[in-house]
Order: sequence, then structure tokens, then C-alpha cells
Amino acid sequence: MRKTVRNLVLFLIAAVLSVCPFCSMYAEAETPEEPPIIDMDISGMSSTLAYAQIYNLLSDPSPWLGKTIRMSGLYSFYDDQEHNIVYHACIISDATACCTQGIEFVWAGEHPWPVDYPESGTEITVTGRLEIYEEGGRKYLHLVDADLLWDPGQETSSVRPAVSRS
Repeated sequence: MRKTVRNLVLFLIAAVLSVCPFCSMYAEAETPEEPPIIDMDISGMSSTLAYAQIYNLLSDPSPWLGKTIRMSGLYSFYDDQEHNIVYHACIISDATACCTQGIEFVWAGEHPWPVDYPESGTEITVTGRLEIYEEGGRKYLHLVDADLLWDPGQETSSVRPAVSRS
């Protein structure tokens, strides 16, 4: 009986320590940061399916606002020298490359342009939260707090910037 009580007491102490806020603080500090949950991942889709998905998203963004989206496509930019703003985008073409859709992104952190950015036309993967903003009386979509990935060995300078703000 005494042994059972002692084991029960030890079990209760271990249980209390495992849920102790002070103890769990150290356990959380040692845990690496969780990767973001991707709500829509079109990075591995065929060009036709990815194009259609972006077209649908641009047609009705409301279900996706605030959600995390990952996409792969070609990097492009628009340098608005009049307002001293550079817009960055991930562009996706359909299977015949006759039509394109793209989403602007804002890379998280400090990344001076053009030094830290890939060359226009480079294959990139962007992951960010879809938000809407207004500029000049018009509304635009963009991915904010974005992660930007590309293979520097694949860069090409033969493609001209294609993003338009019209």
C-alpha cells in the first residue's frame, strides 16, 4: 500500500511539473519555429492548373484574404520611378504561354533592390499572406511577409520586366 501511495505521489508531481507554466516556458523556447501552414500551395501544379487557380483567386480573393499562399513562377518587377516604388511579382503563364497572371509580393525583412533580388525572368517560389491594399483609388492584391526562394544558378537576363500597373 505504501509503495502504491509513493508511486501515485511521484506520478502527480511529474504531472504537475509537466504542465507548470514556468517549466513549459523552457520547453517552448527550445522548440524550433514551426513552418507556416500553407492554405493554398500551387507551387507544384501544372502550368495550366496553376494559371487557373491564380485566375480564380484574382477573380474572387475574399475566401483567401489573410491566408498563406505558395506559388512558383517567374520573377518580374515594375520600377515606378515617378513615385520611387518598385513592385515585385510572381508571374504564372498558362500551358501555351499566351496568357499570364501574377501576384505582387512584399519580401519580409530588409532586401535592397536590385542587389538582393533575382534577375527578371528567374524561376522563383514565393510564400506569403494574401492581403488587399489601396493605392491611387484602386485596390490591389499582394502577398505580404513573403519568403522568396530561387536558384541563383538559373538566373537569366534575357527576359524583360513584365509587370504592369495599368
